[in-house]
Amino acid sequence: MVRLRAPGWHPLRRARFEAELTRKLIVDNAGAAFLPGLAFTAAACAHYGVTGWPLVWTIATSLPLTFLYIYVFDTSNQATGADEDRINKPHRPIPLGLTTPHGLLRRFWSAAPLYLLLGWLTGTLAWVALWLVDVIGLNLVATPRHYLWTKPIGMFVGTIAQLACFWQLVGPIDATGWTWILVLAIGFNLPLRYEDVRDIDGDRTRGRVTLPMLIGHWPIRLWFAVVMAAIPVVLHVMLFAPSPAPTPVVLACDAVIAAMSWTCTATSLLVRTNTTDRRSYMLYTFTYAASVTCGAILL
Repeated sequence: MVRLRAPGWHPLRRARFEAELTRKLIVDNAGAAFLPGLAFTAAACAHYGVTGWPLVWTIATSLPLTFLYIYVFDTSNQATGADEDRINKPHRPIPLGLTTPHGLLRRFWSAAPLYLLLGWLTGTLAWVALWLVDVIGLNLVATPRHYLWTKPIGMFVGTIAQLACFWQLVGPIDATGWTWILVLAIGFNLPLRYEDVRDIDGDRTRGRVTLPMLIGHWPIRLWFAVVMAAIPVVLHVMLFAPSPAPTPVVLACDAVIAAMSWTCTATSLLVRTNTTDRRSYMLYTFTYAASVTCGAILL
């Protein structure tokens, strides 16, 4: 058993310890959670013509909202998933001995009121509350045997809450905002079960039943590959082409998303190891972040 490394109570040592623990806590999900929040705030600012100091202030305000969005998820998720993380993700805080499940739950319940307060102050309370309810249900209430259906629903709701929160931080969610939110949420949640291909051993220790366990990894790979191959086309038709941006800018966004998506398609089918599956999944999360970022360029 790894011995916990106590930071002591000196303020600077404690701050450094918490910063290092937090870095290890959120590093796996930074691409899917941190970058999209900032990018979609910038997209809404572009849509509503927010410039100058109001733009700087809005982006600055989105930073703590983005941080708390990912922090409340990862503290609660990793507090209840320590056994899995010891197998699948030994670089996380609990397997490293930096904290305990109780310590992460204490951090979660300390952060939740701050998150709600910030949501109230920024006019995004409904979406913040929705995400907190979603996180509590997904990570603290649902049991491993319910994972097969709770995880897809929970992550879809979470993506809606994420994007809607950061758009509403700037202005009301109009037809353009809802189109971007729904297309991105549906499109990038459809291939999400590929995540379970890389985590079979750890999921089994928690008593989870996942699609790769039920039907094998090949159907999941094929589904992931097909959806990722289609995403650049869907985004072009539904989001990029209708935007007011010049054609060369639209084509540049098309090229970036196509290169990332089709790389995911190729690697998920051609190179089938645990390491490459993890890299393909990470590239998928960054493809999502890049697609959201295109909104800041095209709107």
